Amino acid sequence: MKNIFTIFFFFCVQIVVGQKFYPSTQEEFGKSRIQSKRFEWKTVKSNNFEFNYYRGGDALANMAAKTAEKEFEKITEVLGYTPFTTMKIFIYNTPKDFDQSNIGLISPIEFDGGILNLSKSRIQIPYAGNDSIFKLTLVEQISNLFVYDMLYGGSLKEVLQSSLLLSIPEWFISGISIYIANKDQPGKIEAFQKAIVKNEGVKISNLTGEDAKIIGHSIWNYIALKYGKDNISNILNLTRIIRSEQSSISSTLGLSFNRFQNEWKSFYLEQGGKIESAKINNQFLNNIKIENKVDETPRLTNKKPGEIDVNYYEFEPSSLEKFNQKKILEKQSENQIIVGKKFGNSDKDFKISAPKAFQNLLTSNNLNFGIQNDPIRKFGVGGDISFNDLLENNVIKLTGYINPFYIKNHDFTAEYSNYKNNNDWKIKFERRSTNFEFLNADDRYFYLFKPNRLSNITNAGDGESRRLLFHKLSATYIRPINKNLKTQFSPALISNNDYDIFEYSKKNVISTYLSAQIDLVFDNTTQLSPGILAGTRAKLSLSKYSQFGNNLGGFNFLNFDARHYQKVLPGLVFASRLNYVKSTGKAPIYGFIGGVDNWINRKVTKTNGQIGEIPTDLRALNFYNFPGSLRGYTFARFYGNNTLLANLELRFSLSSYIPQNSVTSNFIRNLQFVLFDDIGSAWTGNKGPFNRQNSLNTEYVGGVNSNFNAVVINFKNPFVMGYGFGLRSTILGLKIRADYGFGLENKTVNPAILSISFGQDF
Repeated sequence: MKNIFTIFFFFCVQIVVGQKFYPSTQEEFGKSRIQSKRFEWKTVKSNNFEFNYYRGGDALANMAAKTAEKEFEKITEVLGYTPFTTMKIFIYNTPKDFDQSNIGLISPIEFDGGILNLSKSRIQIPYAGNDSIFKLTLVEQISNLFVYDMLYGGSLKEVLQSSLLLSIPEWFISGISIYIANKDQPGKIEAFQKAIVKNEGVKISNLTGEDAKIIGHSIWNYIALKYGKDNISNILNLTRIIRSEQSSISSTLGLSFNRFQNEWKSFYLEQGGKIESAKINNQFLNNIKIENKVDETPRLTNKKPGEIDVNYYEFEPSSLEKFNQKKILEKQSENQIIVGKKFGNSDKDFKISAPKAFQNLLTSNNLNFGIQNDPIRKFGVGGDISFNDLLENNVIKLTGYINPFYIKNHDFTAEYSNYKNNNDWKIKFERRSTNFEFLNADDRYFYLFKPNRLSNITNAGDGESRRLLFHKLSATYIRPINKNLKTQFSPALISNNDYDIFEYSKKNVISTYLSAQIDLVFDNTTQLSPGILAGTRAKLSLSKYSQFGNNLGGFNFLNFDARHYQKVLPGLVFASRLNYVKSTGKAPIYGFIGGVDNWINRKVTKTNGQIGEIPTDLRALNFYNFPGSLRGYTFARFYGNNTLLANLELRFSLSSYIPQNSVTSNFIRNLQFVLFDDIGSAWTGNKGPFNRQNSLNTEYVGGVNSNFNAVVINFKNPFVMGYGFGLRSTILGLKIRADYGFGLENKTVNPAILSISFGQDF
């Protein structure tokens, strides 16, 4: 029972769900794939793999099957592990055909421990006209998946724990994969030497891309040659157990990781000529002595009794061997890992089945739960689950939100998307229920913010109970222009109703809208590391809402959102965002700036003296706009049917500058420091912020019951600024943000406000 609760808890905190219904920082962008031809897939199965191909790919599938089966035993022997599920491999006749694949477009294929599942794993390989490169890529990708399954796979509980606690640098996995595929390749020593010299002074845990591959390849090659390739599987198994690659290498080889790095570099830089001249294929260089220079690195002197210089501590071999053997045997017994024996069906003769029609099965993907603080309904739990076929031509997504203390406040969304042809399309249904029990003046300030003076509440002091029911059925036509640019057109039918909870026959307000929206979307971002992007994404949207039977109830939106992410240094990224929203029409909709998204300890503005045309319809809540963070101010501090907001952030990731094995805390490993500057303004009407008589500068003094009434124009600065610093990290997989911001308004610095929130930044 305890284990079941633990698994459920881990699932519930794997991701924080952002605000569902209000355009915010979690705007959807996305790339596209352009299909110029249709593929009729066929499937053949070998002893341990499944190969999928289309017309003209028969010979490629046969070559791939023979290569994969030939290398299967070698791969599993080096790793000391064999998976128990069948890997699916998709083969494309040309790189141009490969560019049309939808795999990875919607469902992420990056292996982060929580995504990989070999029963759904897919390898995609294009044939570029070279048999050797094709075979090499095939073996490398197979090895890559096997390593991930070994480190993160197993029982559900292990997958969850590993995804939270295991953080492996890129060189570790990409290096072992390319080592297995290229271990007999001539001329590699020179490439190793160049990469080592090029990255002198750079921590290997910070390496990415090709440098990480080459350095990782050299390290695993060195371990195999100097210590024996059996130690590769020992290191991998121990890494899964103790969740630190550096400690695993130190424990297995019996020396500190610093000394290991020095000897590895010396092995290639000083002994490279001897290694290259020797015939090292499938042999160990026991006859090569490593003549290290004197290590001049400062060591800990004048140690107290019992104190250890951890960087140069020499492990006691006998106790080390006992520890390694015990731990590895325990893990092998638990996961049925067999070392030094025949694996799978590799001892059988090569077999391949007759071609059959490809079965594009539907699989579940990305089951996520989390918490959110809805702008209107406050605390709740939300989640989503996706289903897609193996080719990701068809995607189904279900999303929900509920307030556990008041279940009448809930949301539900069902969406189906089709990406099979060049013109993509989707259909979506949304339901939203918002309840206000005994709504009074104080509640209106807390839930609904300043601008609502509700005409359907006759006596605010007595209070009323209302329920908003919102339903929306929309369809979207998507036309890709290229892989980074697309247009979208979305018509929708909307029902937006306000009911009296106790007397349904009274005070009910029912309305129906027909809307249309057109989007231009650009996205060329790439992922540098989990949650860290590089590149630009932008969206321009125009929408119109027409209310049936009421010419005065329509409104329009113009929404522009642009973001850029620039890598400055390793671990240092500059992120910027500009958002502008304008609502026009007979009944324009209000937007609110101030505070942050998903703010848990939020403070709500009760009044600010700002004047504007006050909306009188409670149903407008379902269309409100919250464009993003303006830190240093209370929630919804400024409002208007025009909002302009800019966010500038300098993000520094601590993990890029600390050794992976120096800390065991996942909180520290994911710690990120942020310096931010938010600039924004909100106004009503067509007089912009630079006009002296705009709504920001105009204030009513007095009132209906006052003997004195006046309109005051104060000519204050229409733009406000929030600046400060923040922290980002994860707690049990839950992404948490803390921002300490100061508000600068009309040359006056306001007291700082601490904002604790959940979810990702823009």
